[in-house]
Amino acid sequence: MLRIISGRIKGKRLSSPKGMEIRPTPIRLKRRMFDILSYKIIGSNFLDGFAGTGAVGIEAYSLGASLIYFIEKEREAVKILEKNIKRIGNPTEVHIINDEFNMGVKELQEKRTLFDFIFIDPPYRFLDYANPFKILYKKNILKEDGVIILQKECKLKIKKPFFQLFRKIREGKNCLLFFRREQW
Repeated sequence: MLRIISGRIKGKRLSSPKGMEIRPTPIRLKRRMFDILSYKIIGSNFLDGFAGTGAVGIEAYSLGASLIYFIEKEREAVKILEKNIKRIGNPTEVHIINDEFNMGVKELQEKRTLFDFIFIDPPYRFLDYANPFKILYKKNILKEDGVIILQKECKLKIKKPFFQLFRKIREGKNCLLFFRREQW
């Protein structure tokens, strides 16, 4: 069982899948990420792409994010995500887009929703044939001073990121890469 590690709902347990290809963000990696971002999360808009259980976006909610969107295409994962959102009281600032990542980003762009933080943790094989940065760049849903955080297996290469890498954290075989807009 997953749990929230900080903020106003610290200790709240979340449902996790059985037998699905969802791999929740390891707790040590999640802790390190939110130690870096924690004071900036309050009042922010946070996108949890490839959301799975929603543990990362719910952690952002716990730390005071004002608006949280989840994009998840797998219906079984969305059921778990909905259950987890109910566990935290169905807050009105939390929204789910049940669609493929690119389509979800297009929907957010049509709504003119901009984000301070975009967390993406795609299935590792996804990075072999697709580049989630391309749609984020084209649809421009990252605020001017926003940050994209990519969780990936460290050994995997990513295609052109369209954004500037400014920080990398390694925890076991997993890495978090922090990107921002190119600085001229």
